[in-house]
Amino acid sequence: MPDNDTNQTEGPLATTDYYTIADSDANLVKKINSFLSTNKPDHEKRVEEGKRNERYWGDDQLKGISLRWHNSRIVQNRIYLGVETMVPIMTSKPAEPIVSAANDKKVSKESADKLGKMLIYKYDNDNQQLLFQTISRHLLLNKIGVLKIIWDDEIDDYYIDFVHPNKVVLSSTGYRNEDVEVAEYLEKPLHELIKMYPDKEQELLGNFAPGITAPEAVLGTPVGFWEYWPANGEYLVWKMQNVILQKKLNPYFKWKESEDGKKAENKLTSANHFKYPRKPYMFFNSQNLGRHIWDDTTPVSQCIPIQDGINLLHRIITDTAADQGILIGAQEFIGMEELYKYTGGPAEKLSVKGGDATRALHRLPPKQLQQGLMDMLLHLEAAADNIMGTHSTTRGEKSSNPTFGQDQMAKESDYGRIDGIVRGLEKVADELYNWEAQMMKIKYTKDHYMSVLGGQDAAIMDKFKGDNVEDNISITVKQGSTLPTDKVSQRNDAIEMAKVNKIDDITFFERMDFPNPRESAKRLFMQIKYPEMLFPEIKEELKKDAEAKAKKGEGDGSVQPPADQVNAALAGGAGAPVVPTQPKVPQPPLMSQPEATPPAQPVSAQALAVPQQTQGTEHTARLIKGERVQPFDGVEPSPLHVSNEFVFMTSPEFNQLPEQIQAIIAEHALKEKRLLEGNQQPQPQAQSQPQGQPVIPNQGAV
Repeated sequence: MPDNDTNQTEGPLATTDYYTIADSDANLVKKINSFLSTNKPDHEKRVEEGKRNERYWGDDQLKGISLRWHNSRIVQNRIYLGVETMVPIMTSKPAEPIVSAANDKKVSKESADKLGKMLIYKYDNDNQQLLFQTISRHLLLNKIGVLKIIWDDEIDDYYIDFVHPNKVVLSSTGYRNEDVEVAEYLEKPLHELIKMYPDKEQELLGNFAPGITAPEAVLGTPVGFWEYWPANGEYLVWKMQNVILQKKLNPYFKWKESEDGKKAENKLTSANHFKYPRKPYMFFNSQNLGRHIWDDTTPVSQCIPIQDGINLLHRIITDTAADQGILIGAQEFIGMEELYKYTGGPAEKLSVKGGDATRALHRLPPKQLQQGLMDMLLHLEAAADNIMGTHSTTRGEKSSNPTFGQDQMAKESDYGRIDGIVRGLEKVADELYNWEAQMMKIKYTKDHYMSVLGGQDAAIMDKFKGDNVEDNISITVKQGSTLPTDKVSQRNDAIEMAKVNKIDDITFFERMDFPNPRESAKRLFMQIKYPEMLFPEIKEELKKDAEAKAKKGEGDGSVQPPADQVNAALAGGAGAPVVPTQPKVPQPPLMSQPEATPPAQPVSAQALAVPQQTQGTEHTARLIKGERVQPFDGVEPSPLHVSNEFVFMTSPEFNQLPEQIQAIIAEHALKEKRLLEGNQQPQPQAQSQPQGQPVIPNQGAV
């Protein structure tokens, strides 16, 4: 951290050398060595604090504390508990990329859609979530998380890896990626370095055996060197001591060639996704004051003094509980050798002189625990939870709060604390997705393949090349897509809104955590309205059933409804209501209605919300087993039945079911609700119709 952040001196300050890739090797060595020496103090301070935080997160919190052999070594590691609660919450949801097409043309939109699928495929296939978990731990412990994207010629693809913050020296000034110089410490065996930089073999061997052939044992020796990037990311340099192993323009960009076509200029071509060069590093930070790119503090650093207090109180309590008092012997009645034999075992015996043994032995009472010590311990534990933002409800433990509402408030408060850190993770994901697009655009000269879902949810392989990344395409991360959510509350809210028809199908499936909400909503609509299109393989079977029912209707005096209504009823299963379409002329319903039957009334929100039972319906037991039950199978369609389905989804029993079973139940209930609402339109009263004749609806019936 710079000490002169309040300096306002006008005019020249400290003289600083400026070199480019065109400068001599000697000047570049001077430049890098100067950078390292200038920024090493802040780096070492950050590394020292990070090592201490890692030690507290691990299993060595008693380092530096003088304890006697009989003292307790008990540690209640609230720091580990807090970090390992925060990290899964922070990384539970993948950052959702939004790829905007370069223009409104169909080809451009298809390319954007394809790129979005490729980014998601790489996220899943390359286990990027594990990388986000690692840099999240680094942020909490080491004040910064670092990702790096690297091209590998052997696999003809890029890969993403984390870099431990201790191995990266960063500029002490500048808080944005484009303002920070980077020097990463690397190690490789000598023989690999010679293979990578064959023209520097003599300089490399000169550190071991100058002038002679190096033995094989020496060739396996690890060699440390630096990879240096300037702030603008224009070039990189590999340096070992005073030897420049290699220097070149940023290899992840396309550069303009000079007029003679032999040497690249320091200007980008238009064939890049990025408009300006940048370093292949992404930095994860959250809690800083803008003085440098790493955080000024972390929840772990703030919590360490409290952790020390918790450990101290636990040792006092444990040692006090173990104290059995002190046994005192009068040497007039018992010798020292005899007294030292006593260890406190239940069957031990002592021999004393004289007739009164109580005069020979006496035990001082054990220490008493100070009043208020337990309250102090509970206070410190609560303070640690407040700093980390991980109370018992967030950790999934039983809460001491008297009401569920207080539990929810505590959990939402914790999530609010974690939200601020997660937004920094979204920024990293945004940079990463754009870097991946840059790599694909420049390096994917051959076809690469990704697995996508095709028809009937079958996985198929699709081709992808750099040409699919169009110029001027935009990639952002959906704001809030990675923020933690309380899934139980989210689902319950969605169910309550669905009861009163205040939520659309896509949003409902999103909040119920379906893997593909839009596709689920589409299939629900198709099954209700056009089942023959959703199930083309059974179209002929449906047609035959419709013809058979039509013949049966002629025999008993009933009238057969239109074929599309029959198909919808068959797709819904036995007992499902027919959803009639808008007729051009008055059409009879499926069944003749007795004169005594009153007309059906529209379903109201109150009708759906009245029942309070949570046991479910006749379908519930079958659905819990994973069976795909047809709507209203074997039951009379009614608002009460539908409402009971939704009420069950708000019960604790439903929340304990696997997510796959919850999805089946939710989809089933929604189908029944849509079918019932489609059939519950007002019907006119029968007007002196002969027995057995159909009731003719009015022209406006749906």
